[in-house]
Amino acid sequence: MIDCKSCGMNFDENEYNICPYCGEASAAGMADSEGATLEEVVTEKKPEKPDKAETKLKKPPKEKAAGGKLKYVLIGIVVLAIIAAAVTAALTLGGSSVTVPDKYATIQEAIDAAVDGDVIVVAVGVYRENIDFKGKNIVLRSTDPDDPAVVSETIIDGRGSGTVVSFRSGEGEGAVLSGFSITRGSGILISGGSIPLIEKCVIEDNTAEFGGGIAIFDSSPSIVGNTIVGNSGFLGGGLFIEESSPLIEGNTIVGNRAEMGSGMVIISNSAPTVIDNIIADNTAVRLGGGLVIAVNSKPVIKGNTIAGNFAERNGGGMLIEESEPVIEDNRISKNVAANGGGIFIVNSLSTSLLIANNTIDDNLAYIAGGGIYMEGSSPTIEGNTFNDNVSEFLGGAAAVYNSSPLFRRNKFENNQADDLAGGGAIWYSADSVLGLSDPDDNTYLLNIPNDLLRE
Repeated sequence: MIDCKSCGMNFDENEYNICPYCGEASAAGMADSEGATLEEVVTEKKPEKPDKAETKLKKPPKEKAAGGKLKYVLIGIVVLAIIAAAVTAALTLGGSSVTVPDKYATIQEAIDAAVDGDVIVVAVGVYRENIDFKGKNIVLRSTDPDDPAVVSETIIDGRGSGTVVSFRSGEGEGAVLSGFSITRGSGILISGGSIPLIEKCVIEDNTAEFGGGIAIFDSSPSIVGNTIVGNSGFLGGGLFIEESSPLIEGNTIVGNRAEMGSGMVIISNSAPTVIDNIIADNTAVRLGGGLVIAVNSKPVIKGNTIAGNFAERNGGGMLIEESEPVIEDNRISKNVAANGGGIFIVNSLSTSLLIANNTIDDNLAYIAGGGIYMEGSSPTIEGNTFNDNVSEFLGGAAAVYNSSPLFRRNKFENNQADDLAGGGAIWYSADSVLGLSDPDDNTYLLNIPNDLLRE
């Protein structure tokens, strides 16, 4: 018996002139084959067919198998497979990764050196700079955008000197900002037809005339899963959207301040999709504590919680002017204003303005329309639940001036107008036309002092 010099397996050289495991010729076989042709060697050294009783090869001893070359061949194959998988994963992510500050001292230096598809990973720290993506479709992220502690400690500080992060050169969907705290500047600017993704960031303590947290002009970015808090501006403390159609999804927009639209302003032919956000505890000096929707805009406002917002004058939860939004499946609660504690609508004559399947509850108006106030408008209001809204004068749930709304399949329960002739559910002026089904398919229960009252 001999050991194969190639694979280390043990076999009988008198029975086999080549190793039956790997096919390597034995030393004796090699000596016999000197001077022979390749065909002769192959023919001569092919092992004879064994007897029928010996057709099954014996397994080599375990210790020999463990110590042979075959084990190392298999290990090599596994290592190569791992390397190949890593290379494939890197290619799938697209481009190379660079690190700040290990490779570049500043984030902007890393952006300047990057090409489309690169991923820039930024270590925890405070980076006092104002950065611009410069049209590049690159990913800029913290070390772990899913860890709130990492996000809060990876800070881009604008130092009070303008926009902190800019997308203004037509950046595409491949441009991503993920997992940073953006602060002490004018927030994020998105313009010039850009469509980046802003995700998992904390955008706080910024100030700008338009959009303290995020300002969007003529662009359609995706703003997803961010916290937009404590920002301020003239129009749009949290966000300002003009002539744009962004996706605003799953954000927490709280504690922002503005003259108008402290949470968000949607203006000038804009059509964003605003879904599943929390818009709460924002304060407007004049109009629209939570949102302002104005000037021919047609947003979809769906599945949001709009709560605890305040406007000194009109529209605690939201103000709608000359626009046709779809307001659907929202919770509009505990908002406060002089008129329209929950919603204020003015000069919006299209019945395409739809307010449907919302819960509008616990809102307060100091003057009129605890839940909703309208003037010169014709919205369609159907399938909503108006509960526990209060007006200190007229229209506990709704006050209607010079308007022609349609009220269908709504539920009015426990709403209150403090004026004895105030209309606990709906008060409407003499020049208004209240559109009701025949018979009236709205439900009224325990409204004070009454359900419907016409001036």
